[in-house]
Amino acid sequence: MGLPELKEKIINQLDLADERVLRIVSSVFDNYLNEIVSYDSEGNPLSLSEYHNRVEEGLDDIKYNRIISKEDLSKEMQDWDNE
Repeated sequence: MGLPELKEKIINQLDLADERVLRIVSSVFDNYLNEIVSYDSEGNPLSLSEYHNRVEEGLDDIKYNRIISKEDLSKEMQDWDNE
């Protein structure tokens, strides 16, 4: 069974589910989205939803040219040493 078939099966099962099953499924999704999947550059944990938000922010930075070249970053870092 492929992903599309699995999704369709679950959707059909959810349509027939009672409140108890829906609460269980909701809890599973909540736990999944809040599971620690990564850490930021300062060592702070990131949940799946936080991780996705950071990825989207990074993609937006690229899209709107809020980036710095490797060369410019190297020059900037040399200035840090002089401070």
